[in-house]
Amino acid sequence: MTNTEMQTPTQPSTQTDIELARHRVAQPGSPGFEGEIGGRMAEFSSDYMTYIEDYLDDDLRLVADRVMTMLRSMADLHQGFQVSQLDHSLQTATRAEQDGASLDMIVASLCHDIGKTFSNMNHPAIAAEILRPWVSDEACWVVKYHQDFQGRHYYGRIGMDPEMRRKHLGHEHYDMAERFADVWDQTAFDPDYVSEPLEHFEPMVREVFSRKARRG
Repeated sequence: MTNTEMQTPTQPSTQTDIELARHRVAQPGSPGFEGEIGGRMAEFSSDYMTYIEDYLDDDLRLVADRVMTMLRSMADLHQGFQVSQLDHSLQTATRAEQDGASLDMIVASLCHDIGKTFSNMNHPAIAAEILRPWVSDEACWVVKYHQDFQGRHYYGRIGMDPEMRRKHLGHEHYDMAERFADVWDQTAFDPDYVSEPLEHFEPMVREVFSRKARRG
């Protein structure tokens, strides 16, 4: 899927759609399916897989809500910094928006550290995989490798190579990753900075995560 295609959202779900989807995917068992199922995936029939795909379509309606829940949870994640990880993410996204970034890059900036809700060690890869089905290749790549670029600002003080970004020289998204790390991300630990609130970015999150997800 090209970056241009990623800019074309599908119709966002209404709140009623979301509530119905939430109720439906929470139901136990396989209600309404009357055929044989079996206990192994190799035994699942085409009819059953069509039935499951319909449920998974409903499940996709809940992704934006899940992302918002993960972002809100970052308000309680400080890890020793002066600002919470949510504040850091809001500062980064605000700087990206003020710099004229694309919708995909603004949402990626907001979500770039969302992997820290699970683990700091591999958080860029986690965040990139969460974003990948819905955002441009550029936004996904920047998030996936942002720590290699961010390292210029602190790796030398923890015994690591501060120029790790150079292994990506020549990549088509290198310049955007530099801008993200140097201008938006590494500056976003300022307790006095006034960022936009999460509510400001919520419509953007819902627009991006209402797109038809790409597979693979």
